[in-house]
Amino acid sequence: MTKTGSGGASASLFEADIEVIGDVSFSGELYLQGRVNGNIVAPNDSNASLFVEENSQVTGEIRAPLLVVSGKVSGDIYSSRRVSLKSTAEVVGNIHYTEINVEQGASINGTLMALKAGQPFPA
Repeated sequence: MTKTGSGGASASLFEADIEVIGDVSFSGELYLQGRVNGNIVAPNDSNASLFVEENSQVTGEIRAPLLVVSGKVSGDIYSSRRVSLKSTAEVVGNIHYTEINVEQGASINGTLMALKAGQPFPA
């Protein structure tokens, strides 16, 4: 399904009743309300944005320039721009970030690793 994204362009939506088993590649905006058991990857040099909504779950690595987490992530996170963890976020894994915002109540069980702007991600 598509919906209008924050910039007025269309965005992809994985609704709550969708479960994906396998890797997901995207560009633009992706709103996840369901579950993904696999890696989610967007081009590092793009304006791609991933929104892991409340009650959603990702089991796998996430690589996206902009990431907003309100749900659960079990896996490492790599963000070339910004990670925002909302109060309902639960992350089990390391977070590699250029900029991060963590709301009170968010749970992180892993290591925070700051990256310099333009620094490549670890392999």
